[in-house]
Amino acid sequence: MELAVVLAIMAILASVAIPSWKEFSARQRRDSLASQLTAHMALARSAAISRGRPVALSTRGTGWHSGWRVHLELHRNGRWDANEPILAEHEGDPQAQMVGNGAMSRYLIFDADGRPAQNNGGFLAGSMEVCIPSQQGVTMLVMSATGRVRQEQRQSGCSR
Repeated sequence: MELAVVLAIMAILASVAIPSWKEFSARQRRDSLASQLTAHMALARSAAISRGRPVALSTRGTGWHSGWRVHLELHRNGRWDANEPILAEHEGDPQAQMVGNGAMSRYLIFDADGRPAQNNGGFLAGSMEVCIPSQQGVTMLVMSATGRVRQEQRQSGCSR
């Protein structure tokens, strides 16, 4: 009888804890991914300033969730070419959704002054949404005109 009561209590506690654990785990995964992308943006900006030449972040596949590369940008085309040295790479997370607006949906280029630029040399600023589609909460990466990035937490779901 006592064993049945203990098992019933354990089952109740597990049913309460599992959804909270899934939410916590998804939030940690989302925040970790956003922090890693923010760190690589800072690396690209810093490398552009220290090397005195453009450095880019570009997607490795169909989108940021497929991973990204930080590389020297020799051709100003917003993508990695085989002769461009890679400074850092990240595998991404296929279960995450990472969507940038405008040119930020495909690439980020930092010019020699560390300012974000489009591949045609025009000004680039914008934001990127990082989320896990099955969970609430979004981390927005907002890039200023100087190339610095700040994170904003939002309680909404993925917008797309």
